[in-house]
Amino acid sequence: MNRDSDRVIRRSIGIVFTDGGLLSLSGTAPTQGGHGDEPLLAVLCDPDGAPVTFEEALLSTEYDEAGVHTRATLELWSEDDPLAERGAGTRIAGGATSTPYGRLEAARFAWAIRGTAAVGGYEILTP
Repeated sequence: MNRDSDRVIRRSIGIVFTDGGLLSLSGTAPTQGGHGDEPLLAVLCDPDGAPVTFEEALLSTEYDEAGVHTRATLELWSEDDPLAERGAGTRIAGGATSTPYGRLEAARFAWAIRGTAAVGGYEILTP
């Protein structure tokens, strides 16, 4: 099953790095359009707390046969740097539930971004 072709209402990621840094990424699907039309906002805070925003954020998600999100990759593009910040995560735990807003799939992922280990949540809301 490829969830990227299903209607995703919202995707969000919150990551805490072992060095104290934080990354937040969130996107809400537009009412028209498909995969790739979802605007994503990403903010990275270094351990000192200085925020870095990105001109473009890309999030790719892999799903297993049951439709569970199991892996993800990130590309974060800055105006100031011609090379993207890249990272990847693998699911370590999670579950799903129905809410008044749709079906929420929430998981904890082990991440590596900028060569730094991290752990964080990855949530996907679908109708």
